[in-house]
Amino acid sequence: MHTYQIAESVLDGYKNEKLTDERIDFLKIQANEQLDEIAQNEELYESFLKRINVPQKIDKIILWMLLMSNEGICDDYISTCNKNYREIIPISDLADLLLYVIHLKKVQNIELEGFKHLVKSEETGIEEVDQYAFTNALLYIQKLKEQEVQMQF
Repeated sequence: MHTYQIAESVLDGYKNEKLTDERIDFLKIQANEQLDEIAQNEELYESFLKRINVPQKIDKIILWMLLMSNEGICDDYISTCNKNYREIIPISDLADLLLYVIHLKKVQNIELEGFKHLVKSEETGIEEVDQYAFTNALLYIQKLKEQEVQMQF
């Protein structure tokens, strides 16, 4: 995803109107709970970390995104931890957190540990998340344009 091509005002508007603080807080709590659950099985946790070649210092949000955007790891998590999920973690959760992380970096100049590792990751699933996040942002822009047109006389 070429984040430099997305205007800061678009990211800021999307974050403030579509990604409410409640949504972000919910996603962060969910990510932390799931990471804690995985960490309880030390063997599973270590195998997941090796599979994504995780750096020593990494923010929990980034770690969760790397784990859950990897189809094999996500499948193993669901079956090992007996989750009653369909087959995957909702892509919208990953996409919303991705936009939130990009907003932190680009608009607020806050970089989470492991961001560069996330950007360089080429695991299956990351591209789908990027596309979903970008589609969300484009839909938001389209809705704004439609509202402007409706208001013009």
